[in-house]
Amino acid sequence: MERFDEEGKLIMPEPEVLKKELEHLGLYYDNAVHVHQVFCPNGHQLILDNNNKFNDMPGIKLLLAGIRGSSEVFISPYLNKRERSGGDMFKLGDRLEVRCPICSVELPIIAPCDCQWDGMYVALSLEEDMSTKNAVCFCNIWGCPNGDVRMAGEVITEYRSNYSL
Repeated sequence: MERFDEEGKLIMPEPEVLKKELEHLGLYYDNAVHVHQVFCPNGHQLILDNNNKFNDMPGIKLLLAGIRGSSEVFISPYLNKRERSGGDMFKLGDRLEVRCPICSVELPIIAPCDCQWDGMYVALSLEEDMSTKNAVCFCNIWGCPNGDVRMAGEVITEYRSNYSL
């Protein structure tokens, strides 16, 4: 999609065109941007219709493990909205392994988080073939302010601009 016209002026896309472009990237807009599907590195779908709901949308099902044990947890599929259900055993600041609840593969780390606990951002691919180019991520520390789902590209760009030489 063209961003500028021949005079260099910004082209404002029609809302429906913008929605289609977001959907092409695996993002959907229904009063807020949310993911409709995310996959583990082995291609397992982590958003299923019977998952716990957040504003009538199924959440992302994950297996979290830490020093207090392991638990299935559901996180909100909405970008920049930190909500979850489950994981009552975890305490603020617990470092967690984030795994696929189907095959137990650990989700890949894409960047360090700048939180006080030195957490790491873990990635969820928006495509069946794992890709950090089209992915979302969140911090692996329980209770981290960066625990909401964010676009991986945004996090990587932020990290590079803040910590590159």
